[in-house]
Amino acid sequence: MRVRIRGIYSTALTYLFLKSGYTIVQQTPQIVERFGIDVINEPADVTVKDGVDKGEIVSIGEDIYDFLRSTLKYSSIWKSPVKLYSVIEPKNCEYMGYQVEPCMEKGTVIKPPVEGKIVLSPVRAVGKTAMVWRGEGKTFFSEHIKGEVREKLQSISSPLNRKGYNVKWRSNAAFMQYSELKKELEELVMKYESEDFRNQGEEFIRIILSLEDKLFLDGIRSLVVKTMKFHHMLKYSYHHNEVDEEEQKENPDPSILLQKLVRDTMYIEHLKADGKKYVLKEGKVIYSEINKDYYIIRLKRELNAGGQYDGLGVPIEQGDYDIVEFDSRQWYQIHKYYNADGNLKGIYVNISTPPELLRGKIRYLDLEVDVVKKENEVNVIDLEELEKKRELLGEELYKKTILTLESVKNLLVSF
Repeated sequence: MRVRIRGIYSTALTYLFLKSGYTIVQQTPQIVERFGIDVINEPADVTVKDGVDKGEIVSIGEDIYDFLRSTLKYSSIWKSPVKLYSVIEPKNCEYMGYQVEPCMEKGTVIKPPVEGKIVLSPVRAVGKTAMVWRGEGKTFFSEHIKGEVREKLQSISSPLNRKGYNVKWRSNAAFMQYSELKKELEELVMKYESEDFRNQGEEFIRIILSLEDKLFLDGIRSLVVKTMKFHHMLKYSYHHNEVDEEEQKENPDPSILLQKLVRDTMYIEHLKADGKKYVLKEGKVIYSEINKDYYIIRLKRELNAGGQYDGLGVPIEQGDYDIVEFDSRQWYQIHKYYNADGNLKGIYVNISTPPELLRGKIRYLDLEVDVVKKENEVNVIDLEELEKKRELLGEELYKKTILTLESVKNLLVSF
């Protein structure tokens, strides 16, 4: 299988794919130099790249779910149940339980339900190098196709344009021969006119990377090029050259860059395994410890009165506050809730992947299950939610969650 890799994880991922027998194509000059390999300008069967958020990786094309799941063991991995570019027929503006926009009787999936809804376009015939549909008779190009290649491709699609077909050339088109491109266009027109879309569609896989797996990728990258700890996490907040410059020093120290990410007030980004993102109330930094191996950030969060503390059944009152500590070595955070007089009202432990320190915020992947303590009673809550997300989390992360749960229960007994 031929894989095209782009983004901030390229070096580590290239190493892992090559080791597993995949062929890397359309390599960047940097990858060619680092691995001492020949450029292979062939079309890709699958593209692996950064997601919209650099904390994510997406895979589009052939199915590599098993490889990703066995490699990135501590991240949430979701394979869309609806293939990208497949043609579907919604009922009452829904398909497989997902809302469909715009509402139409039949359409091509141009965005799978990453955010809980499917986005459609009018029906298109889609192949490896192009897509074809009736329209204004225009040719469109992937943003990755430029210069003389555009002129060549335009000459191939112009006859179809004159017949009222729109053609969009995909990035793979730049790496195919004239005869192959012409042949695929002819096949796409036949598919479009006969409405035979049975085998159309590409797998869409999204990986929400945990800090644990980013550190794993740091280690893999270090086998190829000088890499300091927290490299991939720091790439989220800094321009490439800022991280690269620190790494080129004789004794690179990530704590220099980590320190600059801390603000007086820090937000908390609470990621769910299904990709939903919640921004929790910010807190004032009352303690920080940062070195090249780990970091600790302690926050004081002033709480708004109203409602109750999750799992504790205790009202949130005026003047209540939360003291919570984030430690990059721990798979949980302990929230201690106090009243205005400083008396402890209860303890809530959120089990998650180790927290990431980003610019002005702290992020983690929530592992659904939590432990609470009120007075001398310790209780586990939301265990059923963990079971619901077990497939997304994968077996290794699920097992780690259960082990952490047991250690946290024992820890709270001693509080």
